Formats: sequence, C-alpha cells, structure tokens
Amino acid sequence: MKIREAKLSDLSQINNFWWNLIFEQERYDSRIIRSNLNENRSNNFLRERIIKRGFFIAEDESSEILGIGSISQEFHFLQTNKNIWNISDIWVKQEFRRMKIATRLVSFLEKLAQSKGAEEIRLTVYSENSKANSLYESLGYDNLISTLSKTL
Repeated sequence: MKIREAKLSDLSQINNFWWNLIFEQERYDSRIIRSNLNENRSNNFLRERIIKRGFFIAEDESSEILGIGSISQEFHFLQTNKNIWNISDIWVKQEFRRMKIATRLVSFLEKLAQSKGAEEIRLTVYSENSKANSLYESLGYDNLISTLSKTL
C-alpha cells in the first residue's frame, strides 16, 4: 500500500468515496441529503482540496483506492500563537478496514503537517462513533471540544 497526493483525475472516485463517508456518518448526523446541488458542491469542495494539495489517497499495488484523507491548516480570524492543522475525511473501504490503513493515513498526514510547521493536529469525530474514537485515542488524540445538540 502507498499513500499519494490526489490528482484532479481522481476527483470522480474521491467524490464517491466521500459520499460513502457521509452516508456512514448518517447515523450520527442525518441532515445531509444527496442531490444534484450537493453533488456539485462536494465536487467543488473536493476539487479545491486537491488543488490546494491537501487531499491524499491510500492505494494498493494495482492503484485501487483503499482509503482517503485530507489535511489543511487552521486559520483563525484572530492572531494565534500556535500553528494548528486539521485532519479530516479519513475513510477506508469496508473490506480493507482493520488493516491499519487509517492509522497509516493519519500518521502520514501528521508527518506532512509537521514538515509544514504544525505544532498541533486536530480532528473532528462524532462522539457516538466509537470505532473512530478508539482509533484516534490509540494514536494519542485527546478530547478537546464537545459540541452539544438539541432537536427542536
């Protein structure tokens, strides 16, 4: 398995992977709907991530995509004293899970961010997503922020 920077020619496949991620998260947050408008928006969002060199693919020897992940520098509207980066969009195809692909993706993205001056990495995960929470805790991540929700 290798991890490489995504190319624009990967966009269609990445978009499909990304929607799989969204649908898997539906049990935690069901407000996203798949529509033509949202397909275009996700395409534009992912295209921008690829152009900014922040989207990565884990693939096997035959170039089959096994997983995805992205990284971006956090920009705060106020001046800060810490260079913080965010990891997001970590998703691995169901049949390739529990093979350390997500771990390798996160580790790769951490090293990349560190090479760009990152002093801290943050990521967001749904509190009910116990598998993802266990993964990130095993990689040394601590709970920092809680987002509370109330249905009206």
